[in-house]
Amino acid sequence: MMRNNLIALNDICVYHHVEIDFIQSLEDFGLIKTTTQKKTIFLSMDELLKLERYVRLAKDLNINLEGLHAISQLLNQVETMQNEISTLRSELNHYKQFN
Repeated sequence: MMRNNLIALNDICVYHHVEIDFIQSLEDFGLIKTTTQKKTIFLSMDELLKLERYVRLAKDLNINLEGLHAISQLLNQVETMQNEISTLRSELNHYKQFN
């Protein structure tokens, strides 16, 4: 069931063949965020993308929750650095125009 870009957690568990405990553990580690409406737990589309990444890592590479947390932190750092590099390149190009 979808509600305004929210997907019921039960539907996700069935589709991805994962236990609800796994998803709750991911939330406990701060890796995803769920939303509760009328006693039903949902994930947003953005959170679903994160969940799918974690499910693949856990199933395909047999990575535990601590490893998923570490990978998440590293990916966030890489994204931050990529944004910083992009900003610095933009600034550099701006200064090159004046030479």
